Amino acid sequence: MQDLYLNYLKNGILYYTPESIFIKVFDRFPLQRDITFKYCLDHINNLTGNTVILELGTSRSFTDGRFPGCNSDDIAYWEPNRPEKWDWSAGCFTKFFSELTDENTSITTVDIVTNHIERCKTMTNECKNKIVYVINSSENVLNSIPPNSVDLLYLDTGDMTPIEPTAELHLREAKIIVERNVLSENGLILIDDVRNCTPKLNGEISDYGKAKYSIPYFVENGYEIVMDEYQVILQKNK
Repeated sequence: MQDLYLNYLKNGILYYTPESIFIKVFDRFPLQRDITFKYCLDHINNLTGNTVILELGTSRSFTDGRFPGCNSDDIAYWEPNRPEKWDWSAGCFTKFFSELTDENTSITTVDIVTNHIERCKTMTNECKNKIVYVINSSENVLNSIPPNSVDLLYLDTGDMTPIEPTAELHLREAKIIVERNVLSENGLILIDDVRNCTPKLNGEISDYGKAKYSIPYFVENGYEIVMDEYQVILQKNK
């Protein structure tokens, strides 16, 4: 199952943004989510004891945009035995990590939109016992969780256009993460859509897009970049 899911992740975005566009925009073709998800999955599965994943911005569509039912509330569009139709272009993070981590891993997935959380519940029903579904803002949740408690923090809040409100939200999230020392000693931060082409095609200058403020802030405050591709992975300096 892992290899199948990774293959879908490798190609999910390419249906909409071919390699040539990435090269035009970023002067290179960044590795896709299959590589960064695999890195984080191996990291979580290699930790001992109970592990905690916090996802900010939940999985919210039953299908990819190429198929009918994208972003619909109608559960008839959810086909659990047709993974080729799932929304891999958005990552399917909750589904991927709930299925491929062991029973010692718990996932809290957060979204401010009730309908998004309800869709995620449908998509992850088989693993619901290891998932906590939270309808709240990312900032409220980050301010409420214990310090040193999160082993993998997935930042996937906000939209790609307009990019400025999302970048400002990511900076506010980053400040809470740093100030409250949210990550565990070996924790990772995974930021989605950093090298999404949409912002730059709409006039954005920074190559970091939605993370143009948060990544420099993390680096200035004791975090290092582990992987710098379509997604960016950071960890605390040792």
